[in-house]
Amino acid sequence: MIAFKFRLYPSKDQQSKLWRHACKLNWLYNLFLNQKITAYEKDKTSLSRCDLQEKLVELKQTDLEMKEIHSQVLQQVPFRLDRTYSDFFKRGFGFPNFRSCRNFYSICYPQSGFSIQNNIFKTKIYGEIKFDKHRKIQGNVKTVTIKCESKNKWYICIVTDFERPKSSPKGIIGIDVGITNLAALSNGEVIKNKTHAKYFDKIINKIKSRRDKNCQKRSRKFRYLSQVTQRLYGVKNRKISDFQHKLSKSLSCQFDTIVCEDLNLKQMSEGVATGLNRELRNSSLGSFISKLEYKTKELLKVNPRNTTKTCSKCGHIQDIPLSKRIYICPICGYEENRDVNAARNILSLGQAILSQVCSADASLQEAYCFSCRWFTS
Repeated sequence: MIAFKFRLYPSKDQQSKLWRHACKLNWLYNLFLNQKITAYEKDKTSLSRCDLQEKLVELKQTDLEMKEIHSQVLQQVPFRLDRTYSDFFKRGFGFPNFRSCRNFYSICYPQSGFSIQNNIFKTKIYGEIKFDKHRKIQGNVKTVTIKCESKNKWYICIVTDFERPKSSPKGIIGIDVGITNLAALSNGEVIKNKTHAKYFDKIINKIKSRRDKNCQKRSRKFRYLSQVTQRLYGVKNRKISDFQHKLSKSLSCQFDTIVCEDLNLKQMSEGVATGLNRELRNSSLGSFISKLEYKTKELLKVNPRNTTKTCSKCGHIQDIPLSKRIYICPICGYEENRDVNAARNILSLGQAILSQVCSADASLQEAYCFSCRWFTS
């Protein structure tokens, strides 16, 4: 399966109809969620997806606006709710949150009800909509989803059954993720992080300051500047995501096993230093690790304790401040970039776990005690 994302250009009438239908789907999602919560709290029972889909027939008879929406688009609402509901309970988060109609509920056509001819997306309800077809659609189209980002950016996501020819990645690599260097590899390669977040945050803060000082709240200029900031946030997030997608794809093609730290990013971003917290959130390390997780054949997460403080040659532990970027061991004289040194320690621990020398949650020192060899090059 492969996904294609194209920019969509609906007319004003088509946009208003899409928003109307998205609000109705949001309302339907909240209605079904409320029914599931009520059933669980009263009788400790759970309404299945089939139970909710049966109620759609009754609702369509009384609601004229629901009759305008394609039947399979409506059926996607209980399907997505059931998946979200089960995921929340599996992770121990409880009930999902209710959706706001300010957020566009993506309109998904799972099988039929649409046609694609060159750069025209056509449906019976919305008519013909042009999209920017910047590359060829390969394979048979399975699902089509209409999305709206930053209030006025429209996209069409097409999923096909095309399978790319698989390469045969080899070997194992350890990586240390960070703010300045997004990834430092155990082979000595260091990949710098892009400065998209700093660049766009500076512009966004200027516009926000101008909006709050010179504009009356809820005025036309205030709303306009708020829309500008939303667009800039969207551009920033897309640029960060694009860079991470390309890097994770490159690493997954080169190596079939990647070892990284099992970081508690939420706790790390709630420290005393507010500037560091902001940099951590902007770097989106959790998003990068999750991209590696589903693209790589095997992603092994290890205990991060003392991976930066430990010498990867002799195992000596020393305190090293964050400002010191070169690791120098006072015992063996080993000198290396601190992130590369940490990546080599991560790889060493991952190799010890894969060879069953120690348990999966063992620290670096425990693995060193069990293993007679510190690092395998």
